[in-house]
This record gives sequence, C-alpha cells and structure tokens, in this order.
Amino acid sequence: MQSLESEKVLFLCTANYYRSRFAEELFNYLARQQQLNWRADSAGLEVEKWRSYNPGTMSAHTVEMLEAMDIMPVARNRPERPFDPEEIEAVSRCIALSQSEHRPMIERMYPELLERIEFWEVEDLHLEAANTALPKIVDQVEALVDSLAAEGP
Repeated sequence: MQSLESEKVLFLCTANYYRSRFAEELFNYLARQQQLNWRADSAGLEVEKWRSYNPGTMSAHTVEMLEAMDIMPVARNRPERPFDPEEIEAVSRCIALSQSEHRPMIERMYPELLERIEFWEVEDLHLEAANTALPKIVDQVEALVDSLAAEGP
C-alpha cells in the first residue's frame, strides 16, 4: 500500500532567494506533471546575513525564468526560510546547490549532517550568470525527477 505522505527533497542554498527557490518551484511543477509522490521545499544556510541585500522574497531571475517556462511560482511571496538542521530527518534527499560554496558552510555549521547532503555545482550570481546557472538547475532537476519517476512508487 502506497503511503499518502509525500517523499520530500530539500534544496539548500545560501539565502533561499535564487537557486534553491528555483529548484523547489521547478521540482514541484515537474513532480506534479509526472504525478510523483514527491514534493520539494527549500531553505538557506545564511538567510539573515543576506536578507538586506535581496530585494523582495524571490529573485527576479528566478521569477523570470519560471514564467518563461510557463510555471507560475507558487511560493513567490513566501519569505526566505532559514535551514533548520532538525528538518533533515524528515527529508529523503537534501541537495545543496553549490559544492564549492555550501560544503564549507555545512562543514562549519553542521558537520554532523555532511554525509546526508548531496552537492550540485551551480554558482551564485557573482560567479555565474543566471542565464548559465538556471539552465544547469533545469537539467539537474529534470534528471532528478526522471530518476525518481523511474524508481516508481
């Protein structure tokens, strides 16, 4: 008998404003399209540090790319959310968007969680333009959704 509760994936980035929010919205859209029993959430490792630098609750790059893909951002007005290390127990997959940026943060702040976190390699705007970074996330999220669909219920 299939569980009614969805499996969960958590996307992490620095401020929960740009990359992780894009991955969350895209994943949830694709999972619904494929009728997967999965849902995504996202959080930031240093939300408070960067909140004053980020206008609004979600990056304009994220919103523009989602809308270009005909995906209306469901959580567009949700404020950035700090990562709570206890929530890792409730997720099946935890993916940090940048190995080079986020691994050192996790090693410093939550070393006990390091083995539970997967790392992708998508850099923040000061290192990689949105028109390069967001398509990388599309490719990785699509591959993730396809692999979950192939695993079946």
